[in-house]
Amino acid sequence: MTHKDRAALYGRIGLILASFAVIGGVVAEPLLRPLWSPRLTVAQR
Repeated sequence: MTHKDRAALYGRIGLILASFAVIGGVVAEPLLRPLWSPRLTVAQR
């Protein structure tokens, strides 16, 4: 396996992993939003 082939293979694997991470983030964001949002309310008088 030449250096160019190995770089192409690692690039493809990296793109696949990045796409799974993006899709997982889009799916998990609505589920994790209540954990991230602060429980602080600001009231004005």
